[in-house]
Amino acid sequence: MELELFIYKNVALHFYYTKDSFNNGKVNVENIFIYFPGLPQIIDKDFFIDKVDKKTAFFSVYYLGSWLSGGSFTYKNCKKTVELAVEFVKKKKGIKTFDNKEIYWNYKNLHLIGYSFAGNPVISAKVSKNDVKNVLLFAPLLFLHKKEVLAYLENPKNIEAFYEFNISFLEFLRRGYKFAFRGIENKCWDKYFSGKEADSFIKMDKNYPNIIIFHGKSDETINYTSSIFFQRTKCSKAKVFLMDKIGHDFKKLFDKKRIINLNLI
Repeated sequence: MELELFIYKNVALHFYYTKDSFNNGKVNVENIFIYFPGLPQIIDKDFFIDKVDKKTAFFSVYYLGSWLSGGSFTYKNCKKTVELAVEFVKKKKGIKTFDNKEIYWNYKNLHLIGYSFAGNPVISAKVSKNDVKNVLLFAPLLFLHKKEVLAYLENPKNIEAFYEFNISFLEFLRRGYKFAFRGIENKCWDKYFSGKEADSFIKMDKNYPNIIIFHGKSDETINYTSSIFFQRTKCSKAKVFLMDKIGHDFKKLFDKKRIINLNLI
């Protein structure tokens, strides 16, 4: 497996591909996946070893203001990160940070992957089916806005517990990851995790790509019923696959062979 690092408009992206797909200065594959992580989760490069092949390559993205990326870590910049990552990959070329040389790539299909926290920013970003074939979401955190959460959870005790967990998690991030997420102290995150961020309300246009959701039935962090509610109220054409005996675990949810066998890509 080969690995390159790019910086594009302050967004850092790791590019994973194999030598078998590289010829005459260009990576040629059928499918490229752009991966957006949960919070504060970062996928290690070992995850991609058995995922990349002659036909498949991955970009792993760092949100603006986080880890290797520049800028400030805000909710709006998370959405902007999604849009900038698609913009960059569409260019089909980039300058490698390792040797400052240009490398090219080509693909037939472009797909987005969002795990957990990434769900809402990816769904809320301006992404077109003219550029992206599929958006694959794994155990996504889709609903934050109070209007949507009230409709989804209904039970006042569940709603209170949901927001209490969000705020306690935010406080944890501020204590332990304030240097990795430069902007986590910003009040915009209190607004977001307490359900008061208007931009987190899901509004999708007809030009949004196909949506495919994988959710574990044993997920205790984000209940799988949220994905069903999303399909019922926001996007009836979305495909939702519920996985038995799997919790909030991206590595177990992401089964490349299963995805291929379902003819989803």
